[in-house]
Amino acid sequence: MFSTPAIVYFPRPGRLTAGVHSRLRAPDIAPETVSDILLSDYGLGLTAPPENLPNTRRNHNLIVHTTGGKMVFKQYRRDWQPTTIDFEHSILRRLSAIGSPAPRLVPTRDGRTWVGHAAGRYCLFEFIDGINYSSAYLLRSHRLRLTALLGSVLARIHRDLAGFRPDGRHHLGFVAYDGPRHRDLAWHTARIAEMSVASTVLPDATDRRHAAWLVARGDDILEDLSRLDTTLHDAGLPRLIIHGDYGLHNLVVRRLDQATPVDFELARLEWRLSDLASCLSKMRYAAGGYDFEGMRWFMSAYRAIYPIAAEEWRWFPDVLRHYRLMAAVQYWNSYFETSGPTRKLLSARDALEQADWGRDHPREIAELNAS
Repeated sequence: MFSTPAIVYFPRPGRLTAGVHSRLRAPDIAPETVSDILLSDYGLGLTAPPENLPNTRRNHNLIVHTTGGKMVFKQYRRDWQPTTIDFEHSILRRLSAIGSPAPRLVPTRDGRTWVGHAAGRYCLFEFIDGINYSSAYLLRSHRLRLTALLGSVLARIHRDLAGFRPDGRHHLGFVAYDGPRHRDLAWHTARIAEMSVASTVLPDATDRRHAAWLVARGDDILEDLSRLDTTLHDAGLPRLIIHGDYGLHNLVVRRLDQATPVDFELARLEWRLSDLASCLSKMRYAAGGYDFEGMRWFMSAYRAIYPIAAEEWRWFPDVLRHYRLMAAVQYWNSYFETSGPTRKLLSARDALEQADWGRDHPREIAELNAS
């Protein structure tokens, strides 16, 4: 059993296995690439062999021990464009400048925050000391306290980034504070049409079955998105920079009053309710039911820092449905863009199945913003 001064936890078997595998496999980035970039761009040398950072999925991340201290060396996915990296980094620089919790970028010798190399695009972060509790067995009281911490940290990010205009461009979310979406209804319509055809010829029978389930619901998805687009546009909901993938899985905890959110790759301009929908929809039990007690702890801590007006909150069920419908299409699209894996089709199905939970629990949803 492991403990901090306030939290008792035990890692789940999958996390322990992933940790062992990360140590046993070769570094996800060639050590000579790491060494070359650190020396030529940052003026740093390695003092020990690089180690894989456990439990990372989208990118390759290494723990590097350098002459400047312990850091995290990151390689972006090949399809991640420079303008998207610029967008994320301008947000991180802003949070750093105002002392808000976020990863701290390490600049190169000439002041850049990422570098291009023949093998890809890379950046360097200060190492964040702490523990991630997302894949751990916890006492219920401790989990609720962590959930409250999660809410307060998100509220601070939202408050601190309200009105901020990042550099670069993100392909998700709104174009501007008063503009359309990058991926609008026309994009979703075109992608569903193309994926519906491609889904019929998938070579794997299991993937073909899951995709067929999505194809059968394509028209309903587009009809609902069209209606919700109009309704929510007319509602005039507040937009701000959201985290985009917030939850305990992206929170490094040092103490119960100090934590750092990580992985801002999906940060973008959105309705703030979309970030809350994303985070709250992750609060489910293994059997599929929703942890409304945990949601109340989260929202109470959030509201204490950044309150939500009743007029805004009443749109939460519609925003949640809109968010989950778009997520379903984007998971489905990502499956084809990356040639799998099957879990992306399963995530698309799960997103559709979650789209109704806000409307199915009106009393519980109303209580989340009650004083």
